Amino acid sequence: MPQKQPPTKMSEIANLAGVSIATVSRVLHNTDTVSEDARKQVEDAIQTLGYQVRRRPKQSIPKATPEKIVLLFTSDIVNPFFAEVIRGTHEEIELQDHPKHTLSVMQLSNNFEKLIQAARQMSALGIILTGGYPSPELIAFQEQSQVPLVVINYRITQPRISCIIVDFKDAYFRATRHLIDLGHRRIGFVDDSGHSEIGVARLEGYKNALAEADIPYRPELCTSIPADARISGGFQATSNLLVLPPHERPTAILAFNDLFALGVMHSVRAHGLRVPEDVSVIGCDDIPMAAYAYPPLTTISQPKYRIGKLAVSTLLKMKQDPPEKMGSFTLMESPLIIRESTARCSER
Repeated sequence: MPQKQPPTKMSEIANLAGVSIATVSRVLHNTDTVSEDARKQVEDAIQTLGYQVRRRPKQSIPKATPEKIVLLFTSDIVNPFFAEVIRGTHEEIELQDHPKHTLSVMQLSNNFEKLIQAARQMSALGIILTGGYPSPELIAFQEQSQVPLVVINYRITQPRISCIIVDFKDAYFRATRHLIDLGHRRIGFVDDSGHSEIGVARLEGYKNALAEADIPYRPELCTSIPADARISGGFQATSNLLVLPPHERPTAILAFNDLFALGVMHSVRAHGLRVPEDVSVIGCDDIPMAAYAYPPLTTISQPKYRIGKLAVSTLLKMKQDPPEKMGSFTLMESPLIIRESTARCSER
């Protein structure tokens, strides 16, 4: 009785044809992703080995679902605060797998028309704006197109625009009061020179805490620099404060953000002073490097990553809601993270 031949394995076909097992599988499943040369090599090997093929109907690659673009306009792509917001938006978009979504980040500029044109050309699913106030042109575009618009850290009164904000007035009130509780009375403030809504709110919180403690507001202890000046701007602004006579210069300094605060601390040391023994420092944002500064920076925390995720989920909900229900307002927490850059005032 003749012996039965063992069944041919795909690995044998692949070896004879000089292709991968995956290529053999695609030929057997009759997909159209195999070159004609590779297909012929596999079919010749099948014939040589006497493999019995059960042909399947030809399969085509399904057409990709058109991408749904979420536009994120940001004022400062390299600032770690905005980088964390972008990370949150990106990861939340990754969770949305049907239909396919993708994130496109654009640098915010004074030319909103260019950004609006991009939104039109991309047929944007929605727009997230962080680091700037929406222009009248952008608001008009949203009203006309009904493209969902989510604004981060600016309060907009338009009913069809959603806002996610931190109460900076309260946050800077609490931060200033923390310094007052440590015995400080000459408290400097390094602000954003753009006179933005969030800068004004910070300054109001600072002034209110001083007033509550019967400490006079001293304009000479406040200085402002462009928001994009970052660490170098904080350094220079603080140098202007520290040239005051010792009995007039600040024993504590609040900064507009953590990057400014890092410059503040560097300037304090450059003037032969110590943080926090001579000058206490508080920043804002709680960027990743704040905890690793020397000394670790006391800061007002913003939930940056969660703000980014919430912006996307809010935008997608707005897309499903009727126009009259599109807008929403979400207030995020802003705890004061006390580290080693603040201490009791050494003056008596």
